[in-house]
Amino acid sequence: MIQEKQHGKRCILTVDDDRVLLARLNAGMGRAGYEVLQATTAQEAIELLAQRVPDLALLDISMPGMSGMELARYLRRETSVPFMFLSSHVQDDIVRQAAEHGAIGYLVKPIDTTQLIPALEAALMRAQEISHLRLIGADLAAALATGRKVSESMRRQLELLVESHSSELARLNQQLDLAQKHVLESEAHARELARMANEDPLTTLPNRHWLTNYLPAALRRVQASGRMLAVMYLDLDGFKAVNDTLGHLAGDELLRAAALRMKSALKPSDSIARHGGDEFVLIIEQMNSESDAAQVAQRMLEVLRNPFELTNGRNIVAASIGVSLYPRDGADSEQLLARADEAMYRAKTSGRGLFRFYAHPSEDPTGWQRVATAASRPYPGS
Repeated sequence: MIQEKQHGKRCILTVDDDRVLLARLNAGMGRAGYEVLQATTAQEAIELLAQRVPDLALLDISMPGMSGMELARYLRRETSVPFMFLSSHVQDDIVRQAAEHGAIGYLVKPIDTTQLIPALEAALMRAQEISHLRLIGADLAAALATGRKVSESMRRQLELLVESHSSELARLNQQLDLAQKHVLESEAHARELARMANEDPLTTLPNRHWLTNYLPAALRRVQASGRMLAVMYLDLDGFKAVNDTLGHLAGDELLRAAALRMKSALKPSDSIARHGGDEFVLIIEQMNSESDAAQVAQRMLEVLRNPFELTNGRNIVAASIGVSLYPRDGADSEQLLARADEAMYRAKTSGRGLFRFYAHPSEDPTGWQRVATAASRPYPGS
């Protein structure tokens, strides 16, 4: 077993593979007057222990190679160094494992540096109490072995320790509740930020940013399944007239109503995103043939043909839809979106209220020429 010696000021060993976190923690501890040791792996920590025995160790639970839990077992087997765990998780099973491994504390990442020093001071006090308890236990064992009477002084020390640990346990439970609340609030905040980044605020549909991440993943899934996928580029016909005659509030109301109709007409496996303005992109997965895509496109045209009852009266709009198919019309997101857009332009110039599949120039040279000469839009009346 490693023999332990106390040196001057108290020493803290921090073990974490996050070098930025190490730097922040060690800077704070150094300013508070602690001697600081740091290691980025458990093996590096063991090597440091052969040179200097700390008063307390902070161990990251999740590390490459030997984990924090494994390092804790080593510390309990080879030393009497007290330790706390560092983790971004506060699940009950992890907290229970930490206690079972002998941890005297648990710090939740991201660590509030203003609370770090008080937490360390409390942990060092607990470590001293545990050391004291071990000495009393050794005295009790000796008394039992020799048959001598246990002194009243020893009894009183035990009573005081039981009282202090009971109150300490209550305080630790309160700290754990606060830590859990902090993590839940952080997770909720992160979810809200993710929602804001990926949701169109007007229609609450996914937005263009979401689409750039979702479509490549959908292509990987369909590639693995060997099935087809359709990308549909949809533009509302007559939307500009609503904006011009009734105002932008009516236009916003129409977009929300149209988005709701289209979303309700899709299967759970299909997706729709607002691409911008009055343009939407639909991703149709789990397809077996071109006719599956045609049925979806026709259904979209039908649900949008019904009049919209808006605050300022009844309005009728239609849609033009362009369809590209994976893998026939492209192998990546950019190509499929571009070709669905081209097909949508063909539908719009063919009479509107229609859908068209993408046609390669060799299949439809006339249609390709219309696309090639229409590099810039807006479309007439859109």
